[in-house]
Amino acid sequence: MDPAAQRFLQTIDAGLARVILATEADHAAARRIVDANRDKDYSLCDALSFAVMERLGITQAASFDRHFRQYGRFTILP
Repeated sequence: MDPAAQRFLQTIDAGLARVILATEADHAAARRIVDANRDKDYSLCDALSFAVMERLGITQAASFDRHFRQYGRFTILP
C-alpha cells in the first residue's frame, strides 16, 4: 500500500473521522435511488453514499463528484 494512503488510514483509525458502515436498508435505498433516476448515470456507490447521508440527516457535502450536484438533495460546499 502507498505510504501516504497508509498514513491516511492510520489517522482515520486515530479518530480523524468516524467510519459509517452501510446497512442492508441503505443498499435497498440505493437501489431505489438508481431505479428512480434511470435518466442519470449514478453508480450504485454514488447512490449508496446518498442513502447513507440521507439516513444520517447529512445535508451538506464536500464533493467534486458531479453526481452529488446532479442528485440535488445536498448543498455542495465550495
